[in-house]
Amino acid sequence: MQRFFIAPETLEHDPVVLSGPVAHQLCHVLRLQPGTRIALLDDTGWQYTAELLHVTPQRAEARILSRQRPQTEPSVHITLYQALVVAHKLEWVLQKGTELGVSAFVPLVTARSLPARAGASKLARWQRIVTEASEQSGRVRRPRVESPRALTACLPVTADLALLGAVDDRATPLSAVLEARAERPRTIALFIGPEGGLAPDEIEAARASGIHPISLGPRTLRTETAGLAAVAALMYALGEWQLPALDDAP
Repeated sequence: MQRFFIAPETLEHDPVVLSGPVAHQLCHVLRLQPGTRIALLDDTGWQYTAELLHVTPQRAEARILSRQRPQTEPSVHITLYQALVVAHKLEWVLQKGTELGVSAFVPLVTARSLPARAGASKLARWQRIVTEASEQSGRVRRPRVESPRALTACLPVTADLALLGAVDDRATPLSAVLEARAERPRTIALFIGPEGGLAPDEIEAARASGIHPISLGPRTLRTETAGLAAVAALMYALGEWQLPALDDAP
């Protein structure tokens, strides 16, 4: 079943009127016919099953059949602070990070990263990427994508656990950091540096802010791999890979 994020107010009327890019996609891209069932998402956690009544490139109508609250969102909130890389690599991180369950992305400007060149159009593109990845992967909330920020502007962080992927003799294995905690973290800030690594003063500033440098194993990972590997490891270790339930509601 195809899934689409729409404005919550659109769902105040039945049948629901779909226009703009959604109508275009229904008609020209997917070529869906009346009678086809689709899922509409309000970005608050609810999923509405609807049946198409009418489809044109400019306007489509759908009748709401039921609503559910799929338990596909992780209970741990991970914000991924990813050092800026070339456009296609960052977009890949946004897409795959969304699939893995990242709740927010902050492109990170560091001494050795690419400079920030994100205007409104770039942010809109990044948001489209996470929207499409959320629809494809079954999520009911889209991750937040923020404007690029300097590392120093992100410190200190407000999170139960703050981590920094580091190639450093003093870095602690991720498993050891989690095992040492008495309570399960509900919010995690994960910092990933650029290909050349963070500058020494940046690492010390992170340490001084209570961020734990972690090791991701004996092999050196590219920056676009490191964050995703760490997110996957965190989700597994915290039990977020269990099959979800589906709550129906009238």
